[in-house]
Amino acid sequence: MISFLGYAMRRALRNMKGNLFPNLTTIAVIGISLLIFLSFSLIAFNLTALLKIWEEKFEVIAYLKRGTSLGEVEGLLKQIRQLDGVETVNYISPFDAMAFMESRLGRQKNVLEGIQPAILPSSIEIRLKKDYWGETKIDEVISHLKGISQIEEIQYGQEWIETFSVLVHLVRLTQWILGGLLLAAIIFIVSNTLQLTISSRREEIEAMQMVGANPAFIQVPFYMEGLIQGLLGAGMAMGLLFLLYKVVLITITPLMKGWMVGLPILFLPWETITWILSGGMVLGLFGSFVASMRFLRYGR
Repeated sequence: MISFLGYAMRRALRNMKGNLFPNLTTIAVIGISLLIFLSFSLIAFNLTALLKIWEEKFEVIAYLKRGTSLGEVEGLLKQIRQLDGVETVNYISPFDAMAFMESRLGRQKNVLEGIQPAILPSSIEIRLKKDYWGETKIDEVISHLKGISQIEEIQYGQEWIETFSVLVHLVRLTQWILGGLLLAAIIFIVSNTLQLTISSRREEIEAMQMVGANPAFIQVPFYMEGLIQGLLGAGMAMGLLFLLYKVVLITITPLMKGWMVGLPILFLPWETITWILSGGMVLGLFGSFVASMRFLRYGR
């Protein structure tokens, strides 16, 4: 069995060398097609990770009216903690808010010179339990907060998060629709390239059939050839995607220091990379199977 697979591999490599240009073209087309699909996958992966980070940091911010005393604040915190769905409550003084702004601005914090903390309102950050992130339950909490006279304004990003979530779903939908079209194209290209290879060796294959060669002895090298094409194409796509990722990372990182600090740009995990390489091999194998079936039909 091992010797037969060794023969099949050598034969496949010899076939590819003998039809070098069509094979290189096929590998390049597979690589570019998968690169387009993987680019959408990487974007969707990072948007999903970003959405999870924002969801984990989801908070309701209640701004207090000016003149609210610290004694009243203590009572407010106790009252808000008793509301259904509230997980944590944190009071932010004007001085805390100013310190936060300075830390976010970094070297540009000099723009705050001359600004007194007193102009900033006090606020209460309210983190809800995950079960209360839905629109209906959040509205219940918000309605209770609006009934508190010391609260002047309430802000929360639920609507924005839901809009962003829709964007993530649209990217994923585009990814799979485009992916389906590209995968069909890959199978078509691989099968047609191998059909050319089979046709160029038709006389040799017919002679092998006449002397009673086992069908697997004839077909397996072609299967191996398609498998190699798929693997090389997927590897090429992954290499180009990683190069593109590095270029984008180098370009965006300076910008992230200002307004996206702490939000990483991730590459695909190893499990996904393994699945992509395996998927490329399966696609190439399936394309070679289709080409082989065409030949068997023509050979009847």
